[in-house]
Amino acid sequence: MSTLLEVSNLQTFFFTGDGLIKAIAGIDFTIDRGETLALVGESGCGKSMTALSLLRLVPEPGRIVDGNILFDGIDLLHMPEEEIRRIRGNRIGMIFQEPMTSLNPVFRIGDQIMETLLLHRGYDKREATELAAELLHKVGIPEARQRLKEYPHQLSGGMRQRVMIAMALACDPQVLIADEPTTALDVTIQAQIMDLLGQIKAERDMATLLITHDLGVVAENADQVAIMYAGLIMETAPVKELYGDPRHPYTRGLLACIPRVGERRKRLVPIEGSVPRAGAAEKGCSFLERCPETFAPCHDKHPPLKEVQPGHWVRCWQVQ
Repeated sequence: MSTLLEVSNLQTFFFTGDGLIKAIAGIDFTIDRGETLALVGESGCGKSMTALSLLRLVPEPGRIVDGNILFDGIDLLHMPEEEIRRIRGNRIGMIFQEPMTSLNPVFRIGDQIMETLLLHRGYDKREATELAAELLHKVGIPEARQRLKEYPHQLSGGMRQRVMIAMALACDPQVLIADEPTTALDVTIQAQIMDLLGQIKAERDMATLLITHDLGVVAENADQVAIMYAGLIMETAPVKELYGDPRHPYTRGLLACIPRVGERRKRLVPIEGSVPRAGAAEKGCSFLERCPETFAPCHDKHPPLKEVQPGHWVRCWQVQ
């Protein structure tokens, strides 16, 4: 497989009245064609900001201050705004986190899907209508032509999420960014949505960045996993290796929080404390205050990523 998306030393900071917030403090990852990389972590760790940075949609007062984003050999960070607009929604699609707020409540479903087709593909309205209905049918929405005339509030949560997928896939993107695509959906609908994304990925040989906090979804759908904490990637590895041999204390803590069928435990083991403000640790490891395995070096300097096995990287002084 060839690399389609390559991110190196990406840094996104927010310049606020309360001080500098390093939402993304320098991350690296690659995604190959046909591969799914899962970006995993607690709320506030920088997952969604990573997605917005890839599309250069960082809200004010945020700014990408350093790094490189190479998409199919093209440098997205130094591309004129007019050119990046041709890539957003066209060659790189995105499913946003909450479909009810991402869909415009005053426009019909059909108009919102057709907008992408009219903008990027130059179809006339009749052609765009036909393709929009075809897309809704493909993502499993019955009575597709009728749905084109309806508004977001007339659809269930699962159907709105399918509309978001249809919009993201309208222009046959090479990369799909799925930001918490199963949030607030019941378990049955979650499984249907992930099966649908997997089927489409296989059909189109599409690279996928799956952003989630659900390690169960990751185990069943990802090829590679990157564990993110406080704006940094703490561990990354192929999914089977990471689940079978987690090296970072944070990764082990996350996996210990998962209840397992057939396993009897008196209680789940939580990770004490809470996620610090992204990039707040200027000295020492950012996981220091919550880590049960600290020793002297952890207090003085932030650890670099180290390759402990081929393709398995860990940011921890215990493995240096």
